[in-house]
Amino acid sequence: MRAQRGFSLVEVLAALFVLTVVITTTLGMFVERRKHTRTANETILAYQALSNEVEVWRRFGYGELDERATPGTFYSNLTILQPLRPFTTSVTIKNHSASIKRVQLTLTWGDPKAQRHASLEVIRTDTGGANLW
Repeated sequence: MRAQRGFSLVEVLAALFVLTVVITTTLGMFVERRKHTRTANETILAYQALSNEVEVWRRFGYGELDERATPGTFYSNLTILQPLRPFTTSVTIKNHSASIKRVQLTLTWGDPKAQRHASLEVIRTDTGGANLW
């Protein structure tokens, strides 16, 4: 018998199948990684903007909190949120007791079918003087 050289058709097809599985899995991982990275970046931007807004609200006097809470109004600079456009903001003041108010800051962004929300709630106490938390 003559010595055979090369690969049979079955061996080549099996190798192509294995290669296809490896490439497809790798591409799937890259797509998922990109989605997770985008989600993480958006979340970081949202909470940074909320943190900035909390610092602004910390400066308001306890007595003026209710009049400052107008729908859709954040007082801080929102240029950090440009990658999240379109987005909406809201501020809700809840009276917990006579000397405690809960300030809830909410940011909503993304496609209307899959909107994302970030919310931060802080408690303000009437200290009778300085704007302390």
